[in-house]
Amino acid sequence: MISNSLTTKLQTKFAPAQIQFMKLLQLPLQSLDQRIKEELEKNPVLEEDYNKQTEDLQKVSGEDSDDYNLSLYFQDDDLADYKKSIKRNNNENRVEAGNIFSSGSTFYEDLLSQLSMLDLSDQEKEIGKNIIGNIDENGYLTRSTEAIANDYFFANNEEISKQEVEKVLKKIQTFDPAGVGARDLRESLIIQLNKLIQNEIETKQELSPEQEKINHIALKILENHSYFEMFKNKQYPILKQKLKIENECLDSALSLIKSLNPKPAISNSNTVFENIYITPDFFVWNNDGRVEFQLNKSYSHSLKISSYYASMLEKYRETKKKNNSEKQAFNFIKEKMDSANEFISALDKREDTLSKVMAAIIKFQYSYFLEGDIDKRRPMRLVDISLLTGCDVSTISRVASNKYAQTHFGTFLLKDLFSNALEDSKGNIVSSDTVKSLIVELINNENKQKPLTDDKIVLLLKEKGYDLARRTVAKYRDLLNIPVARLRKTF
Repeated sequence: MISNSLTTKLQTKFAPAQIQFMKLLQLPLQSLDQRIKEELEKNPVLEEDYNKQTEDLQKVSGEDSDDYNLSLYFQDDDLADYKKSIKRNNNENRVEAGNIFSSGSTFYEDLLSQLSMLDLSDQEKEIGKNIIGNIDENGYLTRSTEAIANDYFFANNEEISKQEVEKVLKKIQTFDPAGVGARDLRESLIIQLNKLIQNEIETKQELSPEQEKINHIALKILENHSYFEMFKNKQYPILKQKLKIENECLDSALSLIKSLNPKPAISNSNTVFENIYITPDFFVWNNDGRVEFQLNKSYSHSLKISSYYASMLEKYRETKKKNNSEKQAFNFIKEKMDSANEFISALDKREDTLSKVMAAIIKFQYSYFLEGDIDKRRPMRLVDISLLTGCDVSTISRVASNKYAQTHFGTFLLKDLFSNALEDSKGNIVSSDTVKSLIVELINNENKQKPLTDDKIVLLLKEKGYDLARRTVAKYRDLLNIPVARLRKTF
């Protein structure tokens, strides 16, 4: 039997300049700084423009400032609905360029260092960096392997499979601290326990039969989905019955599991992330009732074309009859000159895009940026900012994914501003963040001996004008990492 099959494969190709722009756009400030240093090292035609750099630093620090306000991108009439009269001292809200916010230890640097020690291809190293960049402060991978494969394609214009990402992820999951790179709690605990058992074998520790049995039982609880759910829900009598073991053995196995770290990146809550710094990409402040912002350029390099190489190129261009060495020199300088111009152009486009997107976000969330009140935060989708700026949704996503804004009420990721819309009993559209904050407030104030069930939270939210389904409340509670009522109960 002969069967014919036709497979059509659609693959988008991007121009090199567009690929370079997208790569630069998704970089946070400190990574951009490193990328520029690399370009300066490999392209002799590029050099730093120290005069422009000094001007940029003065602007960021408030001297001779031409701060961005929204009129650069939108007419005053567009903002009239959002303006509030909040009086604040101008100097009080000004943010100095040197302010850096601590969030941790050398966690990410350690992971990258461990990655560099592996025998990997250039492609695998790039995939590994992408994976590490999507590991959160608790040590968990926050993006699917399929999504990481797509990110790699957009950044490098080279298609890879999610299996190739999985292969590198498995290697990263062997890194210290144990459990890092897992996609959920169960996977992290399995990795940690396997590593603990492996260490016991490698160090030739003599384990008693009882300890080996406890290790086996603990691993069995974690690897079996049903057993793990029983463990999470504290259904210990049923778990003991299913495993056919005695109370003492179960207690020891549970103690072993509970000794593992639910947040593998955090080894000590008192010294968590002491040496890693978050460098804000934007400074936003309230200037006497008017929201203004600046790009942070204090860690960036201003670039220009070398006048020496520019004059040399012009000299070769004017030479009518060139010998072979002169032709080679001319072609080399021209190639490097074109590359340098493309890189500078991509940096300029990145800066313009960041400013445009930030201005649109502030416009959309004007009341929130004035007061810092989460109740003033409007539901905002990527497509909303796309429509305001004319930029593609993927561009907005790249800007928001790993860029921080420093404001007079805190420093946060731009992506945290994006949320779903809900409607209250009066027909007003509110952000899901508002409802989440109410859930936190209700649970914080509950009677811990008789904690609120999800059904009770539904009723209390309804009294406040929010009619939500029970499954929605449960979903928000899970997103907030708040356990179910029976696990919050104290005696």
